Amino acid sequence: MIILQFKTTNNSSWKTENNRLHRLNSKPAWQVWYQNGQKRSEQYYENNRLHRLHGKPARQGWYESGQKSYEEYYEHNLLHRLNGKPAYQAWYENGQKRYELYYEHGEFIK
Repeated sequence: MIILQFKTTNNSSWKTENNRLHRLNSKPAWQVWYQNGQKRSEQYYENNRLHRLHGKPARQGWYESGQKSYEEYYEHNLLHRLNGKPAYQAWYENGQKRYELYYEHGEFIK
């Protein structure tokens, strides 16, 4: 199967010919930046579903200062992470952990 990819004019998202968010080679399909040039967020999609493997977050965001704000781990559009690790975690701007949530296959487990 061949999937064609097109970059939109706002330089922040990649879509297939049928307008689905998708990007190959472990690169983000959606990115947003602050006016100061600092990356605000990025998201990884496969066939219009949040998805990223190998222990890496499918969605993540940063404060304008550059400090990490949140990470979310997805498989096939479901919050998911194994081995006792959180599928969603967030931090305050000072770097202190705000909270973490545990999911497997989209189901809350802790």
